[in-house]
Amino acid sequence: MFMYFVRKQRVSHYKQPLKMNKTVLKSASSHSLFQEISENAEYYRRKMTTPNSSKGKWYKYTDTDNNSQEISFQTNSSVNVELSLKINGCWEPWVYVKESTIENGGKGLFSSRKFKNGDTVTYFMGRKLSIEELNNKKYSKYAMENVDPCDKKGRKSHWYYLSHLINHGNYLVANLQFEPNLVAHCIKPLGQHMEFFIDYQRPIFCKKCHEHRKESGVIKWKRVETKNLARGTMGKCCKCKSTKIKVIVKECKKCHKKLCIDCYDYFQKSI
Repeated sequence: MFMYFVRKQRVSHYKQPLKMNKTVLKSASSHSLFQEISENAEYYRRKMTTPNSSKGKWYKYTDTDNNSQEISFQTNSSVNVELSLKINGCWEPWVYVKESTIENGGKGLFSSRKFKNGDTVTYFMGRKLSIEELNNKKYSKYAMENVDPCDKKGRKSHWYYLSHLINHGNYLVANLQFEPNLVAHCIKPLGQHMEFFIDYQRPIFCKKCHEHRKESGVIKWKRVETKNLARGTMGKCCKCKSTKIKVIVKECKKCHKKLCIDCYDYFQKSI
C-alpha cells in the first residue's frame, strides 16, 4: 500500500448528530449507508473506535486466514481481514485485504462481491487533521484530503472501511473514484476478488523550471507544476528517454517536457 496525496485546499467540518440514524443503518443500501456516515463522520468514527461497542453495529470484521472468525481491531490489527456490512438487514461480505497484485505493493483491497459501474463501495474515514498539521505535513503516509486513519504518532487506530489500503492505478487501471465527501464509487464494473485501484493524482513538478507562487500568503520561488494532457496523448517521454512512443499524461507548463504513464506511476508510488 502506498500513501495518498493530502490536498490542503479544502478543510471540511464533520457534523455530529444527537443520535445514530437507526433507520438508515438497519435498512440501508450501500449508497444511503455511506452517505449517512459521510454526513456524520466524526460521530461514527467515535462509535467504531469505542471498545466493545456493539449496539446498533452495521459492520463486522472476520479473519480470512482463520475460518472467517469474527475479530476486532484491538487484538488483531495485523491480520488479513474481511469487512461485512449490514445491507437491508442482512450481513453481506463487502471487501477484504490480502497481498496486492502489484509487485512489492504490500497489502491491497479486493472485492468480496460483484460491483456495478456507479455502485458506492466505501468511505475514507479517520481523524480530522488540523490546519497546523496540514501546513507542517504532520500526517501519516495513509492520509487523504484532511483525514488521517492513523493517530498523531502514525499508528493505525482502526480498520474503519479499509479504504486506506487501496493502491494507485493510472486512469487506464483505476476502477474506483473518491468524491469530495470522501465516498467512493466504481467507475468500472468489478467482478468478485478483483483489486481496487484509484489514481492518486499527486502533483508532479518539473525539476528544471521555477516560478513565483503564493503559499499561505507568502510568495515563494517554487518549481513549476506539470499539467494533465488529454487522455490518449502519445509521444516520447523526457524522463525515461525511451525511443518508443508511449502514452503521455503530463507536461511542464513552462518548458513542455513530457512524462509518460510509466514514469507517472513511479512518481505516484514514490512521492
